[in-house]
Amino acid sequence: MDGREALLETVGVGTPFLCSLATVGEDGEPAVRFVRAKADLDGTLRIPTFVGTGKVSQIRADARVHVTCGDTDAESPGTYFQIAGIAEISTEPTEREAAWTPRLEKWFSGPADENYAVVTVRPHLIVALPIGRTGEPLFWRAESA
Repeated sequence: MDGREALLETVGVGTPFLCSLATVGEDGEPAVRFVRAKADLDGTLRIPTFVGTGKVSQIRADARVHVTCGDTDAESPGTYFQIAGIAEISTEPTEREAAWTPRLEKWFSGPADENYAVVTVRPHLIVALPIGRTGEPLFWRAESA
């Protein structure tokens, strides 16, 4: 098993999960916020957002991002993940549909809402780290990285 396989096994495919998304601000300082993402079979992450957020302008200026997520079971912790990737902002209908969940109806009128965008993160490195260091880290690196 590699880091990508461990990620998909932990968070699931197509199931929204909580994670932290780090971007680079105009001043070069990192900015981190909680978001919900969905993973595809290839490890691509889709994060719904408003078109006018700071993360959107930061990603348009510098597409390098970092995502942290993992097992949130306090009784029996498992693995957490460090994901480095390149992000892009999309308002394409297929991306909006892929990221959509009924939970988003609280903020958007639907996938075609003009204020709705998707941050698509294409990982180039995924590291799976056992909580408490009970095992060795698992790595996955994109072939082109």
